[in-house]
Amino acid sequence: MQNDNVRAVVLTGSAATQAQHPLSDRDLELYVRNAESLENDDSWWLDLGDVLAVERLENGDDQPTRLVYYVGGKLDFTLVNAVEAAGEYDRPFQVLLDKDDLTVSFSLRAHEPNLPDQGQFDECCNWASAAALMAAKAIVREEPWSVITRDADLKSELLRMIEWDHNIRYGTTRDVRYLGTRMRQWMDQDIQARLVGCWAMFGDDSGQALTATLELFQELADRIARATNLGGFHHAAVRKEVDRILNANRDVAD
Repeated sequence: MQNDNVRAVVLTGSAATQAQHPLSDRDLELYVRNAESLENDDSWWLDLGDVLAVERLENGDDQPTRLVYYVGGKLDFTLVNAVEAAGEYDRPFQVLLDKDDLTVSFSLRAHEPNLPDQGQFDECCNWASAAALMAAKAIVREEPWSVITRDADLKSELLRMIEWDHNIRYGTTRDVRYLGTRMRQWMDQDIQARLVGCWAMFGDDSGQALTATLELFQELADRIARATNLGGFHHAAVRKEVDRILNANRDVAD
């Protein structure tokens, strides 16, 4: 790379293991002297192809990200301060460029499956319950857009439970990916089959899908709590209230 600010480039993600899908993104970490100058200059990624769209993200770890959609593919760039680079990865990586032997000390640490503590477990249960209660109200009010929005929140928490459940039962023998990536490869077939009933078409059978989602969520949460000795959650009370709302007269719903 001709830009003198960029000192090293590291490829991560599935492409680093040669296991990528033809439509997979390319995840690139740019180790730079000055991230701010690249944040304010778009030429370095604009010149790489015909740009269709870009997402500019400011990550909480002071590593700005540019997700660039080109004709023919997508590149995800993360800007990392070369001086503060830790160089530890929990998944395979590939060094594409190194001008200063910066990556010599980079290493692959043992992957540790993500498991919940009590606070994370409680948060997941509370957020899922809140989303389910609001989704139920939106169903009765016949507000399908709100149903979809709240259901998306609920599904995010369901996925957290699914990930934790698989991490607990399989440890490092299953490569549980974020955002459901490659779920066909790591997620149990019975869970996948249950998920089919957790979605509904726009405004159709939303109540049944909500009930199916809550049932699966509760089963997973109870199993996780038992396996990790965490305190449980009042799922039955939430389910009872959701059922009450769904059975309410639509004409008198607030």
